[in-house]
Amino acid sequence: MTFTTHTVDLAYDFAALATLRSDSGEEVAALKWDGPNGGHHVFGVLSFPALKARGQTITLVLRDIAGVPERAFEWPATR
Repeated sequence: MTFTTHTVDLAYDFAALATLRSDSGEEVAALKWDGPNGGHHVFGVLSFPALKARGQTITLVLRDIAGVPERAFEWPATR
């Protein structure tokens, strides 16, 4: 995962701010972020436990980054 900005320093604990949810109602918190904490261009892996009931879509939710309460990114679930 890559985060890029020229407006704020990305000094966040992304694992503490991220959840993964399925449209079946299951939600899991991130386990770890293995990238840097800080800078304007960061790259790393955000790890989650496996979802038990994926449903049709999976949504990555990031909370409280750069003053935005929630950002959500949705993808079709693959089997």
